[in-house]
Amino acid sequence: MYKAYADDIFRYLYVHVRDTQLAEDLTADTFLKAWQRIKTFDFRHPRAWLYTIARNNLHDYWRKHKSVPLDEEIEIVDERIPHDEELDKKIEAERLKTVLLSLPSDMKSVVSLRFLQGYSVRETAQALDISEANVRVIQYRALKKMKGKLS
Repeated sequence: MYKAYADDIFRYLYVHVRDTQLAEDLTADTFLKAWQRIKTFDFRHPRAWLYTIARNNLHDYWRKHKSVPLDEEIEIVDERIPHDEELDKKIEAERLKTVLLSLPSDMKSVVSLRFLQGYSVRETAQALDISEANVRVIQYRALKKMKGKLS
């Protein structure tokens, strides 16, 4: 189970905390809690079961610390791109990161799973334990909010 889902769980947590070490710690803690709760394992939806544990783990962390670290930066480096284009890309990436991090948790989760991890609407709904219609509504509202802030 760890081999199959650890990278996905890490990426999900990393989008929310933007700290590699913290995301690794939360991922390890998620799988430890999963092991401790193995009797409740849902064989039909293992990904959704793990994401529920990861999401609860994340909420527990935020309750304890009441803040989200924002100190890591997105790096975009391509030797073939002229320096001014690279700078423009860095600025755009920073704006996008700021807007993404400003979204409410449910929107951040949906955008992360749908666009950063490439999940389908069905997979996202299962992972977050919400309906597919709710995923679409949250996604629409998140993209609308992001577009408004980026304009």
